[in-house]
Amino acid sequence: MSSAPHDGWVALRAVDRELACCLLFTPSATRSCLADLLSLLHELESAVRIPSEPMLAAIRLQWWADAVVGSNPAAAPLVWRLHHHLADGRMQQDKLVALIGIWQDRLQQAPDEAPACWAQAFSMLMTFHARADLDRVAATIGHVFAGGAADAATMPDLADMRRICDADTRWLFLLACMLRRGLDGAGAADDSLLVWRMLVWRWGVRLPS
Repeated sequence: MSSAPHDGWVALRAVDRELACCLLFTPSATRSCLADLLSLLHELESAVRIPSEPMLAAIRLQWWADAVVGSNPAAAPLVWRLHHHLADGRMQQDKLVALIGIWQDRLQQAPDEAPACWAQAFSMLMTFHARADLDRVAATIGHVFAGGAADAATMPDLADMRRICDADTRWLFLLACMLRRGLDGAGAADDSLLVWRMLVWRWGVRLPS
């Protein structure tokens, strides 16, 4: 398999440029792991949205569950990278299976409830970072990230987030800044200055209102 662990960020950038930009501000030692987790979430979302029949969606989701616990890391580049993280101890198999289970439950109960699904997944991502104290904040951000109804008043306080987020979770703070900017109507579909704005947010020079 030609894929390397650090290819995870490049793969995420191909499907979500803004989210990948947020990860530029995380330590390089954890960036690839987090990028692959987020890429897995996008794969699970595609598994639910793309097929025309629920049975096909269920088969796709089960394929990912089987790939995570299986013995064939060459099944796909992302599977290879996930197995690499499992071998390194950066991920736990039971947590990956539980993450996939969120989409499996959604398919059975409410296929169109993407915001609630992403909220639960973002909350679970905090357990990979051993930061359970951020699970409620992450859930709110995940809800808005997936297109859930929200306004600036319901988003977490950015100043507080900047204070409590450490190096490994700063991406979450930056994503909150980006979403707040979008809610305020200041975001653009293709913002060529996004990374520079993130630098300003990262250092607290100015936060979105």
